[in-house]
Amino acid sequence: MNIREIEYITIPVSNLEVSLRFYHEVFDLQIVDLPNGDKGADMHKMLLDFHEEDKVDNPISFGLIAKDKMADIKAHLINYFVDIVSEPTEKTKVRRNVNSITILDPDKNRIEVNEFR
Repeated sequence: MNIREIEYITIPVSNLEVSLRFYHEVFDLQIVDLPNGDKGADMHKMLLDFHEEDKVDNPISFGLIAKDKMADIKAHLINYFVDIVSEPTEKTKVRRNVNSITILDPDKNRIEVNEFR
C-alpha cells in the first residue's frame, strides 16, 4: 500500500450552522455538499467533513498550513474573536522551520495553524 494524501478529516460539531460560518469566515473555506450527505469545506486536495452530533464529547486535533505571515494570522484570529490557546511558537517540524499558533473552534476542536518558512 502506498498512501500519498489524506482525502478527508471528519470534524465533530454540535451546531452545524455555527461551525460552517466559523470555518468559512475564519479560514475563508468554500462550503460544499459531500456525497455522504454531510456539509464540508473544500481545501482543494482534502475535505473537512462536518459531522453534526448532539454533543461533542471527543473533540479532535489537526493542523493547517497558512500562506500568511504569523502576525497577520494572529491579528485575523483576534478580529474574529477566536479562542487562542497557544501563542505563536517557533519550532522545527520535519526538517523545516515553522511558526505555529493553536486555536479552538466553537466545539473545542484544537487547530494548529502553521506558517512554514
